[in-house]
Amino acid sequence: MEKDVLIFLGSSQSGGAVEEDRIEVITAGQYYLKNGKHYIIYSEMTDDGRRSEQNIIKIAKDSVEIIKKGEASVHMVFEKHKKNFSYYDVPYGKLLVGLETNQIHLEEEADKLTLLLDYRLEVENQHMADCQVEIRVESKSTCKIDLSN
Repeated sequence: MEKDVLIFLGSSQSGGAVEEDRIEVITAGQYYLKNGKHYIIYSEMTDDGRRSEQNIIKIAKDSVEIIKKGEASVHMVFEKHKKNFSYYDVPYGKLLVGLETNQIHLEEEADKLTLLLDYRLEVENQHMADCQVEIRVESKSTCKIDLSN
C-alpha cells in the first residue's frame, strides 16, 4: 500500500445509555507498515472547527490501538475477549473508559485494509453502548469513490 491513503471510518452504537447512532467520515492520511504492524495516521478537526487533533491507529496481529492527541486525548487498546481500561482526558476532567472487545477482524489486500471492531463501551463502570467500527484504508491512487448516493 502507498503512503498516501484515504481513510473511511464508520461507527455505530446501540444499547446501553445511548441512542442508536451511526457516524461516517472520509479523510486523508498516511499509512506505514513497520515491524509487521500497520500504522494509520490522520488529523481531524474538533467540533468547534478551530483545532486539529492527531489520530494514530496501530494494528497488530491480535490487537488494535487507537491514540487520539489533542484537546481530548485517549489511548484505547482492543484485544479480542479482553477488557482494557483507559482514561479519556477531556477539557473538564478524566473519564475512566472500559473496552471489552468481542471481535477484531482484519482483511489485507495489496492497496486496501479493512478492519472491523466489535466492542462494549463502559464509562465510569457503566455500560454506555455496544459499538461496531469499520475502518477501511485505501491507497489514494487506486481508490474509487462514488459520492453520488
